[in-house]
Amino acid sequence: MPRMTLDLSTEIDDRLTEIAARRGISKADAMRRAFALLAIADEEKSKPGKFSLGIVREKDDHTLEAVGRVVGV
Repeated sequence: MPRMTLDLSTEIDDRLTEIAARRGISKADAMRRAFALLAIADEEKSKPGKFSLGIVREKDDHTLEAVGRVVGV
């Protein structure tokens, strides 16, 4: 498996550590999940049309409610 070394700001490393701990996963697994989201966003952005990466919440009646939008991906 290829390896990569990253220089992270203290802020990003602290946040990554918090997320990994809260989810009970390693920081490497958290980064893999982040990359999976980036790959999906990149794939959709390459298609014709206007796209945004959004965060939705599923309500009790199974409808979806937009609660956030990720900008700059």
